[in-house]
Amino acid sequence: MKKQYIYAACAVAVLVLAYAGYKAFYPKNYLSVMAVTGATPLALTEDMKGGLNLEISGATKRVYKFDGDSLAAFAPTYVRTREVAPDGSFQGTYRYHGISVLHILEGIAPKKPEGAAFDKPLDMIVAFVNGQGKEIIFSYCELTMVTDADAPVLAFSRKELLPNDAKTAAIYDKNIHKGKLNGLRLICPAEPDTVRYLDDVRKIEIRESAVPNKNLPVTKKGEKCVSTGITCVRGAKTAPVTYQGVSEAAVSGWVRTGHGKGFKGVSKANGYNLLSLLQANFPGCGSEQYYLFVACDGYRVLFSGRELFLTDAGKKAMLLKTVDGTALPDGPMLGPVADYFVDRDVWGLSHIVVLEKP
Repeated sequence: MKKQYIYAACAVAVLVLAYAGYKAFYPKNYLSVMAVTGATPLALTEDMKGGLNLEISGATKRVYKFDGDSLAAFAPTYVRTREVAPDGSFQGTYRYHGISVLHILEGIAPKKPEGAAFDKPLDMIVAFVNGQGKEIIFSYCELTMVTDADAPVLAFSRKELLPNDAKTAAIYDKNIHKGKLNGLRLICPAEPDTVRYLDDVRKIEIRESAVPNKNLPVTKKGEKCVSTGITCVRGAKTAPVTYQGVSEAAVSGWVRTGHGKGFKGVSKANGYNLLSLLQANFPGCGSEQYYLFVACDGYRVLFSGRELFLTDAGKKAMLLKTVDGTALPDGPMLGPVADYFVDRDVWGLSHIVVLEKP
């Protein structure tokens, strides 16, 4: 009798495990969703096709390799895009299923080379490389310190968004992309064009940026310093910052939370619009350059011009003079106030360097 109880208990355990596996892996019943809504929802789970692979390497603690199964373990996201070519021509409206690049990079450990001028990854770059060797470059921080709104995504599924009118949809020819994706497609919904979209992404490489460190402050842990002015650097030319013609800016309700130590306050701040400051000091600069901001103690962050000049978040960035009505004791401060984390705030800003290539 005792053995029978044991056998029965084992049978029940097997059934429970089998049911749990069924619930976890069996496709959802889409018909029940449609019955509730009375329509066919577009945002339904998409299965990731087999054969996908992604390698992450470069200035990292090790080489990371993801196959289709490991990529499928990431939380998926659903994104709609309205795509415009660099020449301004319309390329169509689509919906994608994919993985936020942030979610992938959160598990990757960058590794600075020995003797680096700065010991954190905030001045590094991230290159997306496809099967043909084409590269698209981002700053590390614009992928990791920003909010989740319109974040870059590696998409594994794309479908056309067509007009609701059936007759119009039948002859609609505005979507130039047809058929399924070939591999992973990098999409950048926050940007106004498809310059940094990339098909068939195979690798992500984290790299040091090509910074001319001569005459720039290097990291000195524990050093206290005050910036008495900002030096603007472009190539071999240097000049003190000018504020002539630079527009002022203000922000309120600025929620400040740090990546390391958490909540710092809800603040208001005053200063200058960063884009206006850059244009006044670097005539002709824009979205194609990269911008390194360095503090007097060596702290530094790198921005892409596309983020600063072409996204809503970048256009809100400021050079701060006061926070909560108090002048900053370390001198002027870089304030990308639309960031999720405040780790790109640069206290005691002493240098702004324009890089033509990162």
